[in-house]
Amino acid sequence: MRFPKRALLDYILNLLLPVHCVHCHAPVQERRWGGACPECWSSLIRVEPPFCTKCGEPAPAIEGLCGLCIKGEHAFDFARSALLFTRTLRDIIHHLKYSDRVSLAKPLGDILKECLEREAFTGDLIIPVPLHRSRERQRGFNQAELIAERLGRPVAPRLLCRRKNTPSQTGLTRNERKRNLASAFQMRGEVKGRVIVVDDVYTTGSTMHEIARTLKRAGAERVEVLTVARVANEIYRADETDIAAGASITQ
Repeated sequence: MRFPKRALLDYILNLLLPVHCVHCHAPVQERRWGGACPECWSSLIRVEPPFCTKCGEPAPAIEGLCGLCIKGEHAFDFARSALLFTRTLRDIIHHLKYSDRVSLAKPLGDILKECLEREAFTGDLIIPVPLHRSRERQRGFNQAELIAERLGRPVAPRLLCRRKNTPSQTGLTRNERKRNLASAFQMRGEVKGRVIVVDDVYTTGSTMHEIARTLKRAGAERVEVLTVARVANEIYRADETDIAAGASITQ
């Protein structure tokens, strides 16, 4: 019996180091899926219209801009997310960030690349949202950087830094989040033209708003935002967005 090289390697690795899905715990036979099974990946929900034409906020009957964008609450120019922040996706992102399951970054990045190519992005430089140096040192990596590496465009991982180690945003109002993030970011060099800021989860947009302000003060002409997940309503924001709280919730 002849096996393709990838299948043979997967077979050997599964004998030595079996992998189980971080969400449903089913065996993961093909290593290209990272730490989640194909069924869980296929269950993820893509963000589809209708949504705000600027920030991408999903809404059942929206036409044009959402209320926050009409009021000018977002300093960035354009934002889109690939997937809705379901409990399955919460488990996947949690295990990437807090359980060293870095293999999950590749399929997440590939999903994000599809969104990048599908939507009207114009930026030619990717800037991952930075972690504070103490948090990145503790974790050993920045998940936004790992995801951004799959997008096929130039990445500037050290152009922007987080100089303020902000506490958790969970449970804070929009205004409290803005105060929490004030002056949290700093440029390490010049920036010109159009850039795309990449992160794992978009909650209220407060982080992206502050980053966009920082980038534009440094010379960016246009700031676009691309995230894997989108938290789609206020109740879910309050209850489910602290992915550090644990990965025990099932769909």
